[in-house]
Formats: sequence, structure tokens, C-alpha cells
Amino acid sequence: MTQTGTNWKNVNNWHWVEKNCLPWAKEYFIQKLTGTAVEKGDVKVSVNEVRDVTGDVDLNQRKGKIITIFDVVLTLGWKGEGFGTTAEGKIFIPEYMHDTDAEDIVFDVSTDSPNSDRDKIKEVVRIELTKAIRARMVPFAKDLVDGERGLFSGYLASMHSLTAFTAHIKDVYIAPEEMKGHPVLKTYQPKPPAPETNPVTSACKTAAGGVTTIKQTIEFAASPRDIYETLLDVQRVQAWTRGKAQVGREAGSAFVLFDGNISGTTTELVPNTKIVQQWRLKTWPVGHFSTVTFDLGEGSDKTVLKVTQSGVPVSEKEMAKQWERYYWHSIKATFGFDS
Repeated sequence: MTQTGTNWKNVNNWHWVEKNCLPWAKEYFIQKLTGTAVEKGDVKVSVNEVRDVTGDVDLNQRKGKIITIFDVVLTLGWKGEGFGTTAEGKIFIPEYMHDTDAEDIVFDVSTDSPNSDRDKIKEVVRIELTKAIRARMVPFAKDLVDGERGLFSGYLASMHSLTAFTAHIKDVYIAPEEMKGHPVLKTYQPKPPAPETNPVTSACKTAAGGVTTIKQTIEFAASPRDIYETLLDVQRVQAWTRGKAQVGREAGSAFVLFDGNISGTTTELVPNTKIVQQWRLKTWPVGHFSTVTFDLGEGSDKTVLKVTQSGVPVSEKEMAKQWERYYWHSIKATFGFDS
């Protein structure tokens, strides 16, 4: 993209800005979950420690829109008493993502030195304590954005750390008043996708039923790097596909999207310029792949993405619509690349 002056200082927060907030998240879960306790009859159980928090927690902003993308694994310690004995153990949460529903959070509860009475205490942990933990985890995404109004304002202020707690908001945002005197891009209104008479341009009869080539041109109010990263960064891919994804950043790496319905191999990468993939749908004949080429071009206030998909079975007449629905519309809706 050819720009002058200070446009690349993210004027009007036009392009993607992000910050790794995993250290903040670790402190958050330590303070939020430690001490969580419940009672059931004569049994008392509680979370006595947060042993580990790993994964990815990113806070992103583009054009004033804050987006949280996270995928974390938590290990907690618990303790309890009842039935004339005491017990300790571990609670393992293998996955907590930005799009995980509360009822879908999985808890794997184990007991140290188990016996019949300790197993009864463990059941209270499994049934009752996990409910309380779940309730305390749900506000995480909102608190990641609105941290200064969250639980830890007083706690962090007492540690002289309030600035560190709220700084991640400022790190991904350049306030309009700070841009005084800088050139501001005009609001971009993208053209609609090319009409459906354009995508199907050729066909050959080298396979049963024949194959065809689909071509599309899509415009995004984003930089080429934004779109390149959106197609290859696993956290961003999981955001716009709304689920787990496998994506590699090297030629020869495999990718799996939409619960395995789309898969293949990335064969060529030119940073911020070109991606080539061997791409297939799960319903296609075994071993049949199409070749998809993503060419990224710069404009004054947009990126023009040209997509060529060759080797598509001619029976897939709705393929262009599927790209629009599951890729382009979802990416624009998730990241605001159409405004």
C-alpha cells in the first residue's frame, strides 16, 4: 500500500493492532479462581491454587473495534474435607476459548491418594465446585477489555500495578486526539463481490464429471498483511471459523478447518503477497484436491484479494457462494474489514 506522511502509524486504527495478554490472564485467573469454595452438607471444597495457565490470549483492535481471541489451558489445585478425612487433587481444564459456551467447559477432576471417602469429596468438586469455577470464568472476555472496571482495580492499585492492568487497552488503541495533524483516510465503502457470472470461467473433462476453475475478487478495508495473517494465524483463523483449526505458516504444512470439512496443504507462501494451497472438501472423492491461489494486492485504502481455485468438480456449482459465506463474510464480520 502506497501512503504518505504518517498513515502507517495506524491512522484511525485502520489496520490490525494486537497485544499478547497471557501474563495479564495468568494474574486474572489466579485472583479470580483461587479461594473459590462451596459446601455440600458436611463437605467443604475449594480451589487452593492456580498451578498453570498456558496458551494464547490476544487483545486486538481495528477501527475502534476491540476483539478478544484466546485459547487457554488451566490447571488448578483443590482441597476438601468431609467424611472424617481430608483430600487434595487437581482440576484440569484442557480448553477454554473465546467462543466456548459456559456449559461446554470441560473439567477433568482427579484425587491425590484416592480412597472411598476421598472419592466422595471429589464428587462434590466435580459436581458443585466446577459450577462455581465456571461462573467465575465466564466474564473473562469482557474483563479482558474492561479491566479497569474489573475485580482487580483495588488489588492491583495496592500493588502499584493498575497501569499495567489497564495498559493493554491503550497499547492497541491510538485515540483520535493523539492523531491531530495526521492525515486520515476516508471511510472505505467496499464494492460488492464480483457477480456470480464471473467465477466460473473454464472447464475441462479430465475427471469424471469434469472440473472447473472459479475466480473471485474480494476487497477488504485492511492492509495485505492483515489479510495474510488472517488466513494463516491460527488464533485469527479460529476466530472467524468459530472453532478449532489447524494452520501452518510454512510451505508444506497441513491445514484443517470447520471440523475437518476443509483440509489440505499450503504449498507456497510469499509473505503478505501470495498463498497457494492444495484444498479439498471432505465430501469430494478421496484424493481429489483443487489448487487455490490467493493473490494480495495493495490499494490506497484497501486490499484487493484475487482468488483462483482450479480443479473444482463441476458439480460444486455453489462453491463461489460457499467461499463468500464461510470465508469472506465471516472474516469481514469478525474483524470489521468491510467498514
